[in-house]
Amino acid sequence: MKKLILSTTFLIAGTLGILAQGLVTFDNGDWNFSDGLDRNVYISEGVLLDNATYQAGLFENRAGTWTQLGALCSFDFGGVTLPGIWAWDGATREVSVAKGVATELQVRIFDGGGALLGESPPFAFTHANNAPALPTDTLMINFRSFVVPEPSSIALGVLGLGALLLFRRRK
Repeated sequence: MKKLILSTTFLIAGTLGILAQGLVTFDNGDWNFSDGLDRNVYISEGVLLDNATYQAGLFENRAGTWTQLGALCSFDFGGVTLPGIWAWDGATREVSVAKGVATELQVRIFDGGGALLGESPPFAFTHANNAPALPTDTLMINFRSFVVPEPSSIALGVLGLGALLLFRRRK
């Protein structure tokens, strides 16, 4: 009898835990924000990313491990590239914490081959617990713009570092 009560308790608690999870809308389009802050992705200082082969991914810090939330999103809207804005795929992402509890998120940018190009600074996210729910409850309010260096800049940096190591002064 104790096993049945214990099993039922854990089953109910697990179900309620799933229902209590917060959601995040993985979208940086300016049309959803009224605060006027910049949430675009840049390829260099002042130049918006406009390469349709790049993809953005959302990651959550779960006990020190960054976990990808859902699929990657492209910067291409059916053949139209909106500079600096990834195409929302229509699905909200589930975070590991309940509504009203803060978690840490990060956006990462990948090239067409899946190589990591850059990442945003981690930012706090809380699924607002408004009653009734507001359309803005799941928006990434604390996300801010960041610069992803061009792959050619990274390659030049690596070559320069290699040259410094190769030709370093010997005493």
